[in-house]
Amino acid sequence: MLEFHPITLADKPRAEKILYATENMGCEYCFGTLYIWRNVYKTKLAFHGDMLVAKYVTQHGTVYCCPTGEGDFAQMLRLVIADARAEGNRVVIGGCSAAEKEKIEAAMPGVFKFSADDSSFDYIYSAEKLATLSGKKYHGKRNHISAFIRNNPDWAFEEITPENLGKCASMNERWLMLNEYKDESAISAEHNALNSAIADYEALGFYGGLIKAGGEIVAFSFGEKLKDGIFCTHFEKAYATVQGAYPIINREMAVRLKGDYELINREEDTGAPGLRKAKQSYYPEIWLEKFTAECD
Repeated sequence: MLEFHPITLADKPRAEKILYATENMGCEYCFGTLYIWRNVYKTKLAFHGDMLVAKYVTQHGTVYCCPTGEGDFAQMLRLVIADARAEGNRVVIGGCSAAEKEKIEAAMPGVFKFSADDSSFDYIYSAEKLATLSGKKYHGKRNHISAFIRNNPDWAFEEITPENLGKCASMNERWLMLNEYKDESAISAEHNALNSAIADYEALGFYGGLIKAGGEIVAFSFGEKLKDGIFCTHFEKAYATVQGAYPIINREMAVRLKGDYELINREEDTGAPGLRKAKQSYYPEIWLEKFTAECD
């Protein structure tokens, strides 16, 4: 049987060694993603030799991530099935890439049924394109940034440090008061994850930046390495009333990331129409399909 335990910071070195090597570019394959949402989804990990599997609890029940690492994949699938059945649950494996879908089917032909919901697909962008915003299709973004600079001539970008991290948390509290009416449950869950991320920001190895205007923080963004060449943005917050605040923090982060990362995963849109429109307006290089595998 797999021995699951609640995820902790002590798991980071062993887990990241495995996660960095996987082919999956999904945000679920960041250690930080699994960790910061642990209080919301009761995230647990199980190691089996050089393989890893995570599981978490949603409103629809327990979900497993696709087993990853070097080892006997079919055996890990059997162990996942045994764990689910021991708890009286259906087997649900979420966040599977197209390659993992094929791998599951090859290991256990006809056992799993597969489905896909594009609200969970990740948006993956060229870091260079987000940094330069060149070309006709980004004309509107450049206009918003120009308006921001024109209206805030004293604006500045700063990297997030221990000295200004608390100010980002304070800015987010104000952002929460202005926005929690939109979707109280979802925003509350995200707020929990963001506070967890801020509490362990340095230990998790996150990187981020903020935008100041008039001496006050009006936007911030941070995330972590997903794997070589790919950065994953976990949070991006800005005041919607400050024209251009979102586009400029997006651009300024990309400017600083493009030297080390070719791609930036900006996660899914959750099916929210406004968020989908915003993410699609940046023209992703990849709209990463994710599949759910289920069996009784």
